[in-house]
Amino acid sequence: MPRFNIPAEDAQGPLVVGIDIGSGGTRAAVYDVSGREVGKLQHKEIHAFTVDDDGTSTIDADQIVAEIRTALSAVLGHGELPGDVRAIGFDTFASSLIAVDTAGNALTPCITYADTRCHAQVGELASRIDVEDLHERTGARLHSSYTAPRLLWLRKEHPEVFARTERFMALGEYVAFKLLGTPALGTASAAWSGMIDRRTGQYVPELLDAVGVDEAAMGLAIDPDDALPVAGTPLAAEFPQLAEAVWLPVIGDGLAANLGIGALGTGTWGISTATSGAIRQLLDTDIPALPSGLWAYRVDQRRTLVGSAMSDCGRVLDWCRNELAMPFDIDATDTATLFSGPPSQGTPLVVPFFSGERGTKWRGSSRAMFTNVGASTTWKDMLLGAMEGVALSFLRIADQMREAGGEPERIVLSGGMTGAIPGWLHLLSDALAMPIDHVAVSRSTMRGAAVMALEQAAPEIPVAEAPVLARVEPVLAHQDYYRERLERFEKLADLA
Repeated sequence: MPRFNIPAEDAQGPLVVGIDIGSGGTRAAVYDVSGREVGKLQHKEIHAFTVDDDGTSTIDADQIVAEIRTALSAVLGHGELPGDVRAIGFDTFASSLIAVDTAGNALTPCITYADTRCHAQVGELASRIDVEDLHERTGARLHSSYTAPRLLWLRKEHPEVFARTERFMALGEYVAFKLLGTPALGTASAAWSGMIDRRTGQYVPELLDAVGVDEAAMGLAIDPDDALPVAGTPLAAEFPQLAEAVWLPVIGDGLAANLGIGALGTGTWGISTATSGAIRQLLDTDIPALPSGLWAYRVDQRRTLVGSAMSDCGRVLDWCRNELAMPFDIDATDTATLFSGPPSQGTPLVVPFFSGERGTKWRGSSRAMFTNVGASTTWKDMLLGAMEGVALSFLRIADQMREAGGEPERIVLSGGMTGAIPGWLHLLSDALAMPIDHVAVSRSTMRGAAVMALEQAAPEIPVAEAPVLARVEPVLAHQDYYRERLERFEKLADLA
């Protein structure tokens, strides 16, 4: 994947630092005003979640703080920088939760979005709250990955910890508290908790009451333009190169991913095709009625990130490679020819819910289904049907995206799965009936955090466009095929 960087001698100021906390590591890098990495000033510290069969998925929050210090030392310790650092952009996986005591110490590990121990509390809250009204107000579903069920679980299963808690913090908020002395929670991260009103940015009172938490124990949502000066903080004492910078309140990794691949304007969809998949769009208009399959996360007073996700995208390709009688090395298969041919009614119809359904109907117990499979069906037919199923999963999300924000002017897409089988984009482009720009930028999520920082450091200067590897045009004659398939897909999905 191309590195989208600029030699240090060519870099133009002001500079910014991007920090990204993902599921597999902590990254930091220096970027110039164009949004390109400066030279080789980037570093990664590897980590992993602690998981258990009971649904546990956690990581030590203080370990993350230490990793950020190490990463900053690595990227700032190479002598004089080619300019002044004016802002620090920061994203983390979302959502997350840490209970913190009156002394500012973590009482719990960071509970990650993947922790499902609060599954029972999801059902309990659903019996007490109008879930459709909650979705319309917060833009989020009632789900184990969000904060409210997690708070209720902590209160019921660990009452002694709950009683000792002074503040409940997201990971990025906790990091700011430890590095700056101020717990800075970005609006875009607070929204990912599923507990704030998408129109006002305030916590939903009924939800706080339902989980037994006072609003004072939750972090105040701060917009990006209310960035915190680093001067006079412990971070400035440790890294004088950052003393003139501002620290942007943390944002979620989904927003950062969109910004990093160039989905900046309101007319652009950003599509991610990694292990899971998503479509996201920044909107600056109100959505009077949010479609049921979408989420809407407030970014600031002006913007909302709208979209939906699916658990099975690259995972579908992985399943095919492992379970079908096909070469495990995907390069040994001529996928370009397989995926660019005319569609056939004989292709298996596949609902690829190997890990349950997220967008659009959020049925976690759903499972994959293969139909129209006969004695003459080959592994190539099965692979084609499975990848058509992924395209149809995106199409059903796209239909609701059009309800919320209209027809997109542009679609940009990135992700490891498409990097492995770029020919698959012919299926997706035909299904969406739209051209797709395949962009590839290494560390694009961290770049998105830097792009957000550049909004504050150099608002008048546009960032460089992410390089387009290929543009795929749809064959409009194939649209009827995918529309007919989607009707059958939805009927099957109701049975999955």
